[in-house]
Amino acid sequence: MGVTVTEKAGVFLRRMIRFNGGTEKSGIRLIVKPGGCSGLSYDMELADEARPGEQVFAGPGFALHIPGDCLSYVEGSVIDFEDNMMNTQLVFRNPNAVSSCGCGTSFNVEGGPAAPEGGCSKKGSGP
Repeated sequence: MGVTVTEKAGVFLRRMIRFNGGTEKSGIRLIVKPGGCSGLSYDMELADEARPGEQVFAGPGFALHIPGDCLSYVEGSVIDFEDNMMNTQLVFRNPNAVSSCGCGTSFNVEGGPAAPEGGCSKKGSGP
């Protein structure tokens, strides 16, 4: 199943690869780490080659690398891009998320870490 990157998100991410010193062969590594106001957060970095244990998926014009220990958090997700008068951002549609933050980069899964007190989880009592 993996993770799907829409063409709109692909255009944005290819631009980010170039702006961050990547080459035509560079891809994106999607990482899930503890943090954010919902307990987990998405992070990205340039990926020039696959690391042991990573899954590599074809994105629109680049490879999407996902470490094996992160895959279960994002399996089945769609990464899209929103550009309007209010927001210009990547949008993660993650079927594994049981809560997410208004910022769009923080989420949690069933049995995941507790969100920090005062977080802005949609299912919590944030601001």
